[in-house]
Amino acid sequence: MKFEAIKSILLTFLIALSLLLTFAIWNYEGEYEESANDRSTDAQLEGSEATKQSLIKPSQIVFHWDQEHLGFHQKTDELEIFQALSDWFLYDFTMLEEGIGVDTEKERIEIVFPTPLPSQYIPDLFTTNETIRIDNQFKRIILYLDENRTTNQIIFDNSDPNGIDITAQVQNISQVIQYVTDLQAEKEFDTLVPVELSEQTVYLPTEQTIKGRKFRYTEIQADTNSFKSIFFPNPFSVRSSRNAEGGTVYSDGTREMIVKGYHVEFTNFSVTDDQAQNNQNELNTVQDPADLLITRSIDHINAHKGWLVDESIQYHLYDVNAAYQFVEYRMMYENFPVFSNNGLSSMSVVIQNNTIYQYNRPLMKLTYPYDRAETDLMSAKDLIQYLKDSNDFSLEEVYDIQLGYRIEQQAGTQFFDLIPSWCIETSTGMQFISNNVQKNQGGNSNAMGSN
Repeated sequence: MKFEAIKSILLTFLIALSLLLTFAIWNYEGEYEESANDRSTDAQLEGSEATKQSLIKPSQIVFHWDQEHLGFHQKTDELEIFQALSDWFLYDFTMLEEGIGVDTEKERIEIVFPTPLPSQYIPDLFTTNETIRIDNQFKRIILYLDENRTTNQIIFDNSDPNGIDITAQVQNISQVIQYVTDLQAEKEFDTLVPVELSEQTVYLPTEQTIKGRKFRYTEIQADTNSFKSIFFPNPFSVRSSRNAEGGTVYSDGTREMIVKGYHVEFTNFSVTDDQAQNNQNELNTVQDPADLLITRSIDHINAHKGWLVDESIQYHLYDVNAAYQFVEYRMMYENFPVFSNNGLSSMSVVIQNNTIYQYNRPLMKLTYPYDRAETDLMSAKDLIQYLKDSNDFSLEEVYDIQLGYRIEQQAGTQFFDLIPSWCIETSTGMQFISNNVQKNQGGNSNAMGSN
């Protein structure tokens, strides 16, 4: 009897041990070591890679002819002339003499970029055999259409009034002028209205050729190990929970990814304040911190083929802020900027200690476009008068005005709308105006009229 009791106890122990081992095996995920092959094959969004040349494009090109300000009727034509400009050979780069400004009496082309660029990028964007040794930046390019001009044929204008401007010569300037003259006959142009803002002069088209569109889209599934491996060294250690705003929070204890709707926000909390300060010190010692930020952010997004683009949808460099270690790339549709207050229209990166500290991006790709109803859009003159009369705006406090789109999802459908809007940038964020109705909703406000 005693022997039978011992056998029963042993059998019970073995069964319990077997159950415990089985449970442990089911829950054991092992140590996940990320290899180069893992990241190159799994951690990808099936998009494309990008270069500085493909991302750095002007936001506007203005032709100053016969005391008029003109712009292309078709916005995409700006990319054509910028490509032509990049093929023209530039030489004899020097600092522009102090006190020489833009000669507004001369015919010229003004090429405006959305953000200041390092002067060392000139050889990347244009044809030259010279190395730019002038540590500087530029936001506008002025090309004079005067073949008798023997100096300062092209000027790389600094956005800082106290900064250094760079000048250069254009080889075969007569051929360049002939090319531009041919454009006058081949292309259609619209009159632009100059508006003096707090920090710059903007040129608004008197006629709007922009047309609204609606797009089908494909969604990026965030709740997969292949997607999570873009953000986490060990995606199997990531746990998820819901937050108060209705989003899903993924975390491994030191990194956090918040997914809400079609937008993801990633933060790497393992970058300490000391590391961030060291990174700022590093930025202060390099020749141009903007170059470090741009290069590092492009490499990061390229690593997982994160540029979800096609012929009509592209991303362009929109903002670089070395003080905040921040880079932003904006979605463009047929060369018009797309804006959103829900993180749907841009990708941004914050870099600290040479590490991706924050990375925000959309989680969808616009695919097939369709026509949509016309939008009641103010004329440029009506918009200027509206801003002057409005109690919510002061032109002195407006940083920028752009004609573009705001992106919104059609409720209950598989479509996103691109709605033509005047996009007004102030200290409180981006606001949108379609017609003469404006609603101010505070920071990140969304001022819109009827569609």
